[in-house]
Amino acid sequence: MFFKNLNKNFLLATFGNCLFFVNFSCFFLLPLFLDANNYSKSEVGIVMSTFGFSSILLTPYTSTLIDKYGKKILSLIALFLMIISSISYIFIVDFKIILLLRVIQGAAFSIFFNSSSAIASNSLNDKEKKDGLSFFSSFTIISYFLGPFFAEKIILHFGFTEFFVYASVFSLISFGLMTFIVDEKGEIDNEIQTSSFFSIIKESKILKILVANFLLASGFGVVMNFLSLSLKEKGLSIGLFFVGYSIVVSLSRIFLSNSLSTKNLFNKILIMLGGFALAIFFVPSITSIYHVVLFSVFFSLSYSLVYPFLSSIALVGKSKSLTGRIFGAINSSFSIGVNVMTFLFGFIAEIFGFAIMFKFASLIIFFGVFMLYFNERERIE
Repeated sequence: MFFKNLNKNFLLATFGNCLFFVNFSCFFLLPLFLDANNYSKSEVGIVMSTFGFSSILLTPYTSTLIDKYGKKILSLIALFLMIISSISYIFIVDFKIILLLRVIQGAAFSIFFNSSSAIASNSLNDKEKKDGLSFFSSFTIISYFLGPFFAEKIILHFGFTEFFVYASVFSLISFGLMTFIVDEKGEIDNEIQTSSFFSIIKESKILKILVANFLLASGFGVVMNFLSLSLKEKGLSIGLFFVGYSIVVSLSRIFLSNSLSTKNLFNKILIMLGGFALAIFFVPSITSIYHVVLFSVFFSLSYSLVYPFLSSIALVGKSKSLTGRIFGAINSSFSIGVNVMTFLFGFIAEIFGFAIMFKFASLIIFFGVFMLYFNERERIE
């Protein structure tokens, strides 16, 4: 079991990533700051979406830089950018400069998450990647508790200046941890160009993983962005959903990943995606707190292992100098799935209502799963 062979780089990348995600997740509360400075809802939407699109558009370049110049140095640059941009909100209220800060944060996220993921992956042998990456990603879930939960209390009791300092401190601690990372041989390729990123995603093995990850992200986005409003219409609270989500995803990634063998792993992932789609299909049937908890458990169980397992399949047998770009492609497909499909689902909800929207989102995932299954079957035959 991989727990017996944990090395320094893996642990530093895991905890450094967790701390970075605390800083990142604190900024889910940025709309409170913008509202306090009299920005309109449309301006808030523009500011918040700028981060995602910045991260997506810059990933082909940032992930190439990671493999070209080294994971450690790029992760430190990203943390420096995150610290400076997070602190800057204390002194700035101008809309255009705030947009610039969100672009910088999006770039920092793209660089650091791909760098830390690559460091963690490169610290594992092929047999350990499935379990190791599940453990690594479980700590991103824990950070959501340390971030928004406590940050909201700091805003209410102290103010926004203390909030921005609180968020920045976690990246500062992460910076200290990441300085102890030791670059491994074979991680740097000084000859690569940005075009190589697009060559990688054309590989059939990588492409099917990106499609599956996109489907996962589309379902994740529709639930995270619209479930609270859907439940509110029924007089229900979403609080217990997030409690269940945090607990189930963290525990299943730590303790359940080892229970599945790597044999036919992609087909097992497709079964999980099918269960994930089924959970979303029944969202309109939620009518009580008991249903909310039940949905939280089923949704979280079916979701929890898909991303780390997809990552492990993509990385097995790959050179360490490719990991930055591979993680860049995987994380881009997830970001595109969340941002683009949430935009589409918002229009469907506006016209047809939440019930139709959730069922439509579910059917898209089902259709994608069947297409991937038959494509995989033809490839094997």
